[in-house]
Amino acid sequence: MARVWLDVPFAQKDEAKAHGARWDPEARRWYAPRPHMPGLDRWAALPDVPDLLPGEDRSFGAGLFVDLVPQSCWFTNVPSCVSPQDWERLRRMINDRAGQRCEACGQAEDREARRWLEAHERWDYDTAAAVQRLRRLVCLCTDCHTATHFGLAEVKGKRDAALSHLRVVTGMSPDQAEDHVRAAVAVWRERSARTWTLDLSVLTDAGVSVVRPQAAEERKITAQRTTARERGPAPAPGAALSPSPASPSRTSAPDPPRETVSGTRLDEALRKVFSRPAAGGGVQWIAAPHWTWFCRMCDSDVRPPDIAVASVRETPGENWEIVCRPCEWAHIVDEVGLSDAEHRSVMAAAAKALAVPGTAVSWDIHEGRFRVISGRLVDKQPERRRPLW
Repeated sequence: MARVWLDVPFAQKDEAKAHGARWDPEARRWYAPRPHMPGLDRWAALPDVPDLLPGEDRSFGAGLFVDLVPQSCWFTNVPSCVSPQDWERLRRMINDRAGQRCEACGQAEDREARRWLEAHERWDYDTAAAVQRLRRLVCLCTDCHTATHFGLAEVKGKRDAALSHLRVVTGMSPDQAEDHVRAAVAVWRERSARTWTLDLSVLTDAGVSVVRPQAAEERKITAQRTTARERGPAPAPGAALSPSPASPSRTSAPDPPRETVSGTRLDEALRKVFSRPAAGGGVQWIAAPHWTWFCRMCDSDVRPPDIAVASVRETPGENWEIVCRPCEWAHIVDEVGLSDAEHRSVMAAAAKALAVPGTAVSWDIHEGRFRVISGRLVDKQPERRRPLW
């Protein structure tokens, strides 16, 4: 069965996953396992945007350089002027046509180094007409993007790292890099003294809908507040971040009644899932980590009480060490091809079996019941953080 692709923005991935969306690590895209799944219609894929946008000049603004957006143009970037789904379409096209590599330094994404691929706009400023025109969208890695937005890097205390990366990529000497930054700041001050009209025809001519950005005075106030917030003290480790404004509510038809699964049918579904051997061979184990962890299958953070693939080993003193692997167990369940009702019942049964903290479970195929062991849950993966777009 052909996969039903979705356009899921990064900020909405957890919500889409809760509705049943799954991640394809090779295509680097979310999809619906089955057509017409309730709750996923809002992310239905739109036609791909062309690899070369109408009027786009991919030779414009090549390489790495400090590219400061005038203060009067802050918060008129492309993500603020298009829907999240359209931005996801654009971002995916930009990364794909760049071969999943930064167009400034040539590096690929590296989660261990916390280096991600991000989209950046190249603007042309027509001083005679006072028009800020989008000329190109470019794929930059986190390090190059930080150096490009040098002013924001300074606000965030990353000046030295940004300047060092600029020198490494361009071959500038320390004095040349400082002169380059001073020249960019001088241009920024000159452009910031004017109010610019935004021209996004390169997008609208490609069929992407845009919305009117904030008025210049409103952008100025928002910029001041954002800068003050960035300069403020960092939140304490583990502190909760303020939630983003809620999206407008949508009215939808109620979901149909859910199908129930008999005990015999559930046992058979669990047998199918757990009969698949573990990645390294042997019995398949699962556990519920009590910390936030990173799933390599779907490139996303996973939080309690979601279930992870695990392995167990007996330590001296007849104690068990339960190693939580970087793979959400739901991906394994997806591959079996269960019905929606069976899938829900298997996940619910596993969660119930893992209700006691510090346990791992497997399914005894011969006795038709869960085998439960208690031990010390550990995560031997290096710390990871999700990308912030």
